[in-house]
Amino acid sequence: MNSEMDFVRLLHMIPLPVIVIAIVVLAVITVAMIVKYAELKGLDGIRAEVYQLVLQAEHVFYESGQGKQKLKWVVSQARLLLPRWLQIFITEDELIKIIDLWFVGVKDLLDDGKINGSAKKSE
Repeated sequence: MNSEMDFVRLLHMIPLPVIVIAIVVLAVITVAMIVKYAELKGLDGIRAEVYQLVLQAEHVFYESGQGKQKLKWVVSQARLLLPRWLQIFITEDELIKIIDLWFVGVKDLLDDGKINGSAKKSE
């Protein structure tokens, strides 16, 4: 308890602009690390791993009407592929949006062999 009070006292001694600058620097470093991870792994590499998970989900959940379960499984597995520090910043909802966007692209490609928005038109 005493160490908590010392920490609070220490925080009060630090000027607010210094705290704000430290938070901004940490945010910039975090964004830079996310970008670097994407560059190293490659967006295509990440997407390929997620596509493999989608294919695995098709085999695990083969009954009709299990689309939500498939997506939830794919998202949970995809989050495990991310480094722990990145899992903190990318929420499950954000990952669902990304994977759903990629899946629409796959359906479009399978529709007529081209990514041209034709799958959306036919739905």
